[in-house]
Amino acid sequence: MSWSVMGLLWATVAWGGTPRASSELRDSEGTLHTASMAFDGLLSTTWAEGEAGDGEGAWLELRLDRPMMVESISIWPGDLTRGVRSLREVGRPHTVSVILSGGGGEPVSQQKRLLDPGEHGALRTDVRLEEPVKARTVRVHLDKVYAGGLKSDTYIAEVALNFVSGDVPDGLAQLERWLSTSGGERAAEANKREVEALVEAINAEDFGDRESLAELIERARDGAPYMRTRVRQMAPYGFRVQALPPDGDAVNALVVLEDGNAVSALESAALRMHGPESRSLNAKASYFRAKQELVGGRRSLDPYGETGWERGALNGRGEPLDLEVDLLGRVYVADVGNHRLQRFNGSGVSDRVWGRGQPNVTTTWFSKKVPYYATGNEPSLELGGFVNPVAVARIPGRVTDRLAVLDAAARVSFMDLEGDVGQVVELDASSKIQSDLGGEGYLVWAKKQLVAIFGDQAFVLSAEGEVLGDFSLQDGVPSAAIGLSNGKLGLAYGRRLIQYGLDGFRYGDILDGALGRGFEAWDVAFDEQGKLWAVTDQGVVTKFKKPGKVDYEIQISSYSLTTPRIAVLDGFVYVTHDNHVMKVDALEVRARAVLEESESE
Repeated sequence: MSWSVMGLLWATVAWGGTPRASSELRDSEGTLHTASMAFDGLLSTTWAEGEAGDGEGAWLELRLDRPMMVESISIWPGDLTRGVRSLREVGRPHTVSVILSGGGGEPVSQQKRLLDPGEHGALRTDVRLEEPVKARTVRVHLDKVYAGGLKSDTYIAEVALNFVSGDVPDGLAQLERWLSTSGGERAAEANKREVEALVEAINAEDFGDRESLAELIERARDGAPYMRTRVRQMAPYGFRVQALPPDGDAVNALVVLEDGNAVSALESAALRMHGPESRSLNAKASYFRAKQELVGGRRSLDPYGETGWERGALNGRGEPLDLEVDLLGRVYVADVGNHRLQRFNGSGVSDRVWGRGQPNVTTTWFSKKVPYYATGNEPSLELGGFVNPVAVARIPGRVTDRLAVLDAAARVSFMDLEGDVGQVVELDASSKIQSDLGGEGYLVWAKKQLVAIFGDQAFVLSAEGEVLGDFSLQDGVPSAAIGLSNGKLGLAYGRRLIQYGLDGFRYGDILDGALGRGFEAWDVAFDEQGKLWAVTDQGVVTKFKKPGKVDYEIQISSYSLTTPRIAVLDGFVYVTHDNHVMKVDALEVRARAVLEESESE
């Protein structure tokens, strides 16, 4: 390289100024997380503040050699080196103030709240200014932070400055020109051959080649080595992440290899891109994550379920899990996210599963598509299959009982207790039920008829599956439903249980405020003796002598329950919560509470 060209590159790098910060952390491994690491274009390096406390009040700053018109500032919060795991371990910015100054006018400050990457995964936040601001110094101030699970220090992986079109550093234009020269094209071709060699090394080993995979992951996250070198030479601090695209050859190789270890690299690659390319990479990352969940599986699960796709596991994905109990004490759960119905025996072991297909990954979720997730059974409209089953009901019979299951495709499947599906009835629903609202679909047996509630519509069916009529619910979508002994419906709205006739006539509240206040979500059920029970999200179970007149209350949980569902048999209360069925002996809990109360007196 000639001295004149070398001098030009040095001048370009100097143009970007020197990053600085209020403090810089030296971690337990001796790595110093300098301010420049937040402007170097690499998502695998991070700045971390080293002050006492959680980092609130710390700041990070870049000073340019000349004022420029800044349009927005992009921030990649947290530690992205190991995806969600490393993000949750360290502190992340919650609210930042971006302060621009040195442009000849008064300093301009723009505050922005950031989503938590520890909850939502790797993300990029753009702080857009109300109008472009001429500035020479850009400071990111940490107003508030999300606490880390292991470390109190707050991390930022990268910060980039985005300028008004046409006002860009000369170095970026030089880089663009170099890529189209014969030297740039040769470097790209050499990189392609290197990636092919890495893939060959991985495929040559029975369990892959760890070092070759690690190299592919690095290239996908932070670009090809030749590009990193050129960007470091030509692009100033604060502009490098825009100038350094992910290595397309490495990304394609990881997609073909389908290795779950590449999830964090694909997410990081997506953060460098925009539009359809970014969405496509995020979709691939979600697919790999779901596939990774399906590898192996667990042989030992907690009684009555825990989160997962394996037999015996449950996955509501935030939706309530409806349940029913038969006279033998077997519990049937509408396993919404696993597209199946599961039966648990008296010991809490899953002994029957209804659904179609094998464990797989899917994007089907009610009436929309979502990122890929692992599911125990495939969503299916075939006989014996379900698409997000939301409710299950037991139909009493003279010889034997039967079951009915309602799914998000507005279908009611009728089956015997051993799982043989007799028929499927498609409801003529005028709208779709929605997820993320705490339940919108219900099935109840009202004396001699089955009622399917789908949103704000009620469909009356015979025990044989004949649709006898339908009507709209005056109060809208209920939050719980029950069939009353008089053949009418009890529908929960707020703290009230409104009685509806099967012709749609509204009678009024039958609880008369007996549940009190202080709760939001609740559910109701009858036991085998016709007594009414209720559970609230406060973990309180209430038994009624009759609707509106309380017999007694027990506390079954010391923590809140999210949209619980209840079933009761022989004094045992079954409540679904957090992908698990709680089994509680109500009489024993009550006796213990009475004894403790008498001893305290």
